Parts: sequence; C-alpha cells; structure tokens
Amino acid sequence: MHPIRNHGFHVARGVLSEHDLGGIRDAITETIDRAARALRTPFDTSCADASFEERLDRVASRDRAYANALFHAVMADAQRDERISGLARHPGLLATVAPAVAPECMTGVVIRTRAVVPSLSAHRSPWHQDVLKPADDGRSCGSVRLACWIPLGDVDDRSGALEVMPGVWSSLPHRNDDGDFSIREECLPQSVRTTVPLKAGDVLLLDRFVPHRSLGATAPCARWAVVFWIKAAAAHPDGY
Repeated sequence: MHPIRNHGFHVARGVLSEHDLGGIRDAITETIDRAARALRTPFDTSCADASFEERLDRVASRDRAYANALFHAVMADAQRDERISGLARHPGLLATVAPAVAPECMTGVVIRTRAVVPSLSAHRSPWHQDVLKPADDGRSCGSVRLACWIPLGDVDDRSGALEVMPGVWSSLPHRNDDGDFSIREECLPQSVRTTVPLKAGDVLLLDRFVPHRSLGATAPCARWAVVFWIKAAAAHPDGY
C-alpha cells in the first residue's frame, strides 16, 4: 500500500532537476515582465534587477497595489507556459503519481503557480482541503485524487513550507467569505500538525482530503511553488 493511503502525504525526493526548476522560474519571471510592460506604471518599478525570490517583496515595499497586480498576473497566466504546463508529461512526475493513484489511472491535471510573498501575506493559503465532495466521473473537481506540491527552492517552517494534519480524513466544514476558502480554527480537529520541509526538486504528494496550509516566508524572500492537482478514475475494462 502506498504511504499516502495511511499518512495523507508522501515526499518523493529529487524528482525534478535544477534545469526543470530553472525553466519554471524563467516562465514566472517572463510573466511578471510581460505584465509589468503592459501596465502604465514604469517598468523599472517592477524591480527587474532583484533576485527571483526577492522581486515581488521589494515591489510591495514601494507599491503594494502594483505588487498585487503582478502577483495575480502570475497566478492567472504563468501555468500556460510550456515550461510549466509541460511538466504534466514529465517522466519523473508521472512515475511518482502512478503508484499513488493506483489502481486508478490519471485522467487529467490542473496546474497552477502559488507563492507566499512576505509583504502580501493575505495570499497565504489558510487551513483547507483540496476536495469537499468526491466524484468518479474523471472530469469534475471531485475527481481530484491528490496534489503534487513542488517548491522552487528549499522550504522549512520559516520559508513557506506546508503544514499538514497527517492521517485519513473525510470532508470538513469550510467557509468561503470573499474568496477565503478555509476551515475555521474552531472546526479543525484536535490532531497532530506536521511541517514538511523539502529540498528543491522534491515533490510533496497530498491526499485530496488531508488538511493543510502554507506557512509564512521570511522577508524579503518569497516562496514560489507549482501545484498539480491530479484527477484519476477507474481504468476502462477494455483498457481505454
């Protein structure tokens, strides 16, 4: 039995190379550049000379609204870049996912970029589960079986790692106020909470029902990650 069945999460070490991660960073940087050039604010305000990790935090220290605009441009558009979307065909990722969803087969993937920017802390993900109501049609959100969470650098409890509640869970009560999809603290079970440190290139597999949240990052460095939500369904009896 795959460890994710009992623990709700599993760490696969060294799945992605520095070349893979560098391509993702470049795709995000180019998305920020493209958005910055499309806005009326002078491009220099986007702090293109800053490091990848420090750029948005530096922008936010000068103009929070502008930093938010660049942040949301990445969240909305960066996943369309082949250097990110193409990871859905990455042999190492596919080999990591297959045993975690077996005996089902992967039917699709949803990919998004995520970040924790210290000066934009409101965008840090609160406690939540990825799925509330399961479905078996292989298409809807409920058909998601697990998430692959891929940080673009080393993460720990001071640099944007995820905190999880290990174990086997069913759906918990959520709220959705003004886009805040979360579990209230008083609705969380009294259970062990575990921070999952990762090295660049590691992949964290999360069961769809395991409660988790993002921890904060230490200024001025943002934590960037890519998330793959894996959809799966029973294989067709004829093999297609």
